Amino acid sequence: MDTRAQNPEIRRYIRRVDTLRIAATLWCLIAVLGQFVFAAYIVATYGAASIHGDPTAWNRVWPSGYVQGERLGNLAVAVHVLLAAFVIASGSLQILPSLRRNYPRFHRWNGRAYLASLLTVSIAGLWMLAFDRGFVGASQNGNVAINGVLLILCCAFAWAAARRRDLSAHRRWALRVFALAAGVWVFRIGLAGWIAIRGGLVGFDPATMQGPALAALSICEWVAPLLLLELYLRAEQSRRPFVRLTVAVTLVITAAATGYGAYCASVGMWIPAMIRH
Repeated sequence: MDTRAQNPEIRRYIRRVDTLRIAATLWCLIAVLGQFVFAAYIVATYGAASIHGDPTAWNRVWPSGYVQGERLGNLAVAVHVLLAAFVIASGSLQILPSLRRNYPRFHRWNGRAYLASLLTVSIAGLWMLAFDRGFVGASQNGNVAINGVLLILCCAFAWAAARRRDLSAHRRWALRVFALAAGVWVFRIGLAGWIAIRGGLVGFDPATMQGPALAALSICEWVAPLLLLELYLRAEQSRRPFVRLTVAVTLVITAAATGYGAYCASVGMWIPAMIRH
């Protein structure tokens, strides 16, 4: 067959390839895999310690995780941490288009459980911050609180849109929920990546968990996922190839950075902790 006849077909095929969606799928895949490792770590450490009746083991990685005599505070920490594993699993299922199309009933019920769990986790987390039971230092608590409040608001908007059958708005708010729910994970992979790149604990005091590096990471934990998502949502509506390609390239670069941070956190923190348990 004449090669010259094939060229127009090849060019039309390339134009039909949705690079933006492929790039977004790549980031989502890396994020979901990385979060599942984090969820496994939560179950293997905090979950196992709870099952064996040894909540003091939480303090190996979280100095204020368990405080003797503070039943309400310990309950808030347990709810916040242990429900996080379910949130990661159910949230990952919610963003699967094939599951949403083929099993709409499951999507609806899983979505309700997902939003209810997120609201519980967020409220417990805000309670912990109010009573100084947070994981990070006081200088970061403000951004952690912002992340929690935004998450509650986005859950409410996603639920309201679903109730009035506005599927387009529901999708946008649900994606914002997913992005904000990843905030805690984003902070940790960002920290692990920063330590790996700098070759040590640079830019913060590990004893107090305070410093400019952690302050920047705490801002990024909610700003970065939301900004990336908003870029994607706007590029998705754009008919300008340059805009779509630019955002697609940004997503691929972000996916690579996300994968690197998730790898560093997995091999440096989470997997060794699971092996020890």
